[in-house]
Amino acid sequence: MNRGIALSPGAVLVLSLIYFFGGISSLGAVLLSAAVHELGHAAAIKLCGGKVKRLSFNSSGLCMTGAGTYSTGGEMFILLAGPVAGLALAFACSKLGNDSANDFFLRTAGISFALTIYNMLPALPLDGGRALNILLHCFMCAEKAESAMHGISLMTAFSLAAAGVYASGTQLGIALLAAAFWILIEQIAIVKSMRLM
Repeated sequence: MNRGIALSPGAVLVLSLIYFFGGISSLGAVLLSAAVHELGHAAAIKLCGGKVKRLSFNSSGLCMTGAGTYSTGGEMFILLAGPVAGLALAFACSKLGNDSANDFFLRTAGISFALTIYNMLPALPLDGGRALNILLHCFMCAEKAESAMHGISLMTAFSLAAAGVYASGTQLGIALLAAAFWILIEQIAIVKSMRLM
């Protein structure tokens, strides 16, 4: 795998939509939130003796590929370091934004907090789903763990869709439906890749 940063056309589309609907402030807040999240993962990879090989940005978001062999605890640490960094950014920006009445800090706090909560949902390939998947593999055989994880991911997607329908007509409803749709698409891709193995 090549080292470096990959930017897909889907990522350009997502960034363009964020800019179009939210302006430069929202785009900056999303980019800062995503960067801090990934830096959390990168720092944890480094602390566990691994190396970051590649950072790719596609329509699903940022994804980091690392090289190294990690214990179960190390994998959990790496997975949770991104959300912890995102939460720290949210709280720091909230404090700065409230103290200075700065809209950018407040917007970044909200976006970072929302992305952190979303990323911790129990659905693959999100960090929360990947952490739960590791735990399931500790207590079940691989086949049962994969089935359970797939079922939990689907329940998460359908719950988001139901919440999106309930909140239809609002920006939150649209965001929840988009999140549910993305998780469902990812589940289809995961099932297809499992069949190819």
